[in-house]
Amino acid sequence: MALYVNTNTSSINAQRQLMNSSKTLDTSYQRLSSGLRINSAADDAAGLQVSNRLTSQVNGLNQAVRNANDGISVAQTAEGALDETTNMLQRMRTLSIQSANGSNSDSDRKALQQEVGALSTEIDRIASDTTFGGRALLDGTYAGVYQVGADANQTISFDLSKGEKQDYAGNGGFTMAGLSSDATYQKELDAYNAEMSAYENQKAEGKAQDRAIAEANGDEYVDPEIQARADAEERGEVYVDPNAPKIQPPEQPDRSKSFGDTSQGFSTPSVTTMANAQSMINIVDSMIEAVGSKRAELGAVQNRLGSSISNLSNISENVSAARSRVRDADFAEETAKLTSSQILQQASSSILAQANQRPQTALSLLG
Repeated sequence: MALYVNTNTSSINAQRQLMNSSKTLDTSYQRLSSGLRINSAADDAAGLQVSNRLTSQVNGLNQAVRNANDGISVAQTAEGALDETTNMLQRMRTLSIQSANGSNSDSDRKALQQEVGALSTEIDRIASDTTFGGRALLDGTYAGVYQVGADANQTISFDLSKGEKQDYAGNGGFTMAGLSSDATYQKELDAYNAEMSAYENQKAEGKAQDRAIAEANGDEYVDPEIQARADAEERGEVYVDPNAPKIQPPEQPDRSKSFGDTSQGFSTPSVTTMANAQSMINIVDSMIEAVGSKRAELGAVQNRLGSSISNLSNISENVSAARSRVRDADFAEETAKLTSSQILQQASSSILAQANQRPQTALSLLG
């Protein structure tokens, strides 16, 4: 075998092997210290992409669980208020039955009326003032949409803005906020007025611009709407703005918004006469049924959200396991690689030292 001095091939080979073992050892140190198999895109580019998508899903699922719990809290708050409302309605029904009895005098019925009036006012106050996080729940305006998934449009909603209409022509216009159509009507009316106002403002701005252009040119400005209206009247027709929004105003409900709304001409529900007391029994029965229907809806939503939470938790567990298999370091495997790399590094260092001494053999040939 030839003996070279200028080029020590054995040393070069030992250096290369030492570099490889050192690189493997560095990778093992990094994985064992971080607990992750993928610490950079260089470790596994495709695996990094997959693990990032799974991380997004896991984070979204965990937040969705919290969102669903918030939804349950809202439904429980509303349902608790309606529970107390039911208790007060039951008490009003009992008082109505007591007042309907012929053994009572007018003064007795007036005494019963005091409690009926107080209960009706308190029921209305609860409906108007029950809030969650500053948002009213039972005033007829609440409609909640809850994000219960990791991706867009995965939602569950429940609507407290509509209920069975509880408006009564008799006995003082006995109604209940939140279960009356009036609150919904006001919400729809506000939206209609806002859209029509925006259109009128836009139309006025257009006319002002046209007037300015006409005056700048020395022409007389003629309002096209006034001219069109005059032409329609001349033909015996009713003028309709062809550019107006194609929406209709909401239909106005026929009764008041709440118990004893005196501005609407109604007084407190009455049990001061036997006839009124008999009327109140049927009215309160309908109210109890309406409140019970809304409570059943809220209970169903709570159960649905509870099932959603269980499903989300199960999905999060399985996706987390899948992410772990892609991203996390296998400590058994990595410690075995670490031991192997340490031995190879020590061996490479020893061989490199011997390879560096090999060219000295040429000195023995020089005598």
